[in-house]
Amino acid sequence: MILLKSEESRRKLDFENVRDIILLSFAVLGLSFIFPAYISTVPRILLINGFPNTLIALLISSELLFLFFLNPIFEYILDITRSAIGRRTPYIISFGVLTSFVLSLLENINHEHPNSAFILTLLVISANFCLYLYSLALFGLIRDKSNESNQTGWVMLRFQAKLWSFVGTVLSFIYCSRSSENSLLPAAGLVLLISSLLAAFFIVEDKKYKVKMSPFEKNEHHFSYEVFKILKKWDLSNTMQTVEISLVISLFYYLETFTAPFTESSGLKYGAGTTFLTLQLTGVTIGYVIKLFTKKNLFSENLRAHDHYLLLLNATIYLLIYITFKSLATSYLLFFVNGLLWGLFLSGRTGMMIPSKAERFIFYFSKEKKETVLISLFVIIFTTVLGAVLDWLGLNAFLPLVIIVTILEFMAAMLHNRIKTNEDLAKERGE
Repeated sequence: MILLKSEESRRKLDFENVRDIILLSFAVLGLSFIFPAYISTVPRILLINGFPNTLIALLISSELLFLFFLNPIFEYILDITRSAIGRRTPYIISFGVLTSFVLSLLENINHEHPNSAFILTLLVISANFCLYLYSLALFGLIRDKSNESNQTGWVMLRFQAKLWSFVGTVLSFIYCSRSSENSLLPAAGLVLLISSLLAAFFIVEDKKYKVKMSPFEKNEHHFSYEVFKILKKWDLSNTMQTVEISLVISLFYYLETFTAPFTESSGLKYGAGTTFLTLQLTGVTIGYVIKLFTKKNLFSENLRAHDHYLLLLNATIYLLIYITFKSLATSYLLFFVNGLLWGLFLSGRTGMMIPSKAERFIFYFSKEKKETVLISLFVIIFTTVLGAVLDWLGLNAFLPLVIIVTILEFMAAMLHNRIKTNEDLAKERGE
């Protein structure tokens, strides 16, 4: 009898784990579905209403401002929250609904009240704030569930979350390239709303998060605001990888924000810019998978030692895209090959599958708080500077700037390799 009850409990637990993995994966898909619609619509709305590129770049990356300044505060608040439905669930419901509403309102205000620059600014900042808190709560829930499961369950949950993050992003890009721009944000908001409510109502948080905190639990949670301490202790020689990651994410933020406006200003059809980004992302993922399955090969080891030269190839491909840009078939192929090379480079360096605004794992799942703070700061600075240069030189400078940033990334990667080699030699001599 006891054995039967034990077996029944184990099956129930397995069912709950599988259910949670499916629901959390769908929630990540819903979140990822937002970003292509967001970057296909919001920059265009802001440009139409006369916003300078500098301000557009700053507004699009404003989520990282919240991450940089407010993350210690809201992480602490989410950790100590206790309610009848858990500590993460109230925020997932609230900010899932608010994000969907604000994005739909943004589209509506643009059509009903054109030239409302101040209102649009407030709505974009509000949307980014809601996305920030929703992501913080969702990935906090994923982390909680990972801690509750065994090692196999944790690996499976992380893998599924990454996989469905990619699937959601690609599906949204495909949808954006084939749909009217007026319907993108409401439709994406609806997907986010459904996925957030499913996760909130069907995933049951641990009972300890539904009762008042004990004195012992209170002692486990200490608030410490260390953002400025991290900046004071910052040492460039120890953070070259952080600079590398920041440059990559900044470049992809820049590409996402300004590819569509550039393609349309060049006379290409609506949706061409979104197709470029879709093909590039597909290439990145294929490159990532190729590197993943060949990581123990001699070729892969040699590639890792010299992978920064892939960036020179990428810079060359961007130059070819610049030269043949109005030949759509050629540009489509070049964007795909370009993404493939980025995937081979990034998989060995950072593990990023979606190096763009849809990248959530580095910012919301990483245990390296210092690295997260610095990456947030650098990405804000780099993207804003790129927007300012684009204001100065005009949209025709879009691709030349991409080439320059890729070469800067090559130089940063080469410097990082040299520093790492010197450190390894110093360790060998010390031994």
